[in-house]
Amino acid sequence: MEAELLSKNPFLKNYFSDRKKFLFDKPVTISQVTFQKKLPVENQVLMVGDSAGMIAPLCGNGMSMALRASSIAFPIILQFLNGKISRERMEQEYSSQWSKEFATRLQFGRMLQPILLQPSLSNMTIPFLGKVPYLMNKIVSLTHGKSF
Repeated sequence: MEAELLSKNPFLKNYFSDRKKFLFDKPVTISQVTFQKKLPVENQVLMVGDSAGMIAPLCGNGMSMALRASSIAFPIILQFLNGKISRERMEQEYSSQWSKEFATRLQFGRMLQPILLQPSLSNMTIPFLGKVPYLMNKIVSLTHGKSF
């Protein structure tokens, strides 16, 4: 991949040609990434970011989603720690607010992901959406949520 794809970019070609900059002899990669639905609470632990729901690449900034989820979790956890709500209520409240904020967004992203990974569909869809700004903006709002 380095030789065939990445080296087409002159900056990356220069970077990858200097092997002294590499930390490892062979590339380190990840695999088995799943975009399947996950739960916002697992084994009494409130999940944020990718642990709560793998963020499909077209759903926007995962770090922003993690920060938003933590801003949802914090006041609920504080209520629990101050003895105002039970652990069960904390989990229910977080799950409810998390789902309200992210469920549609992630579901839509999971639905679009396989379409955009097929070159024939992607090559038709992207130019079409470029000609229909309203539809493009709607898809972006459905996958990226509100500003944080």
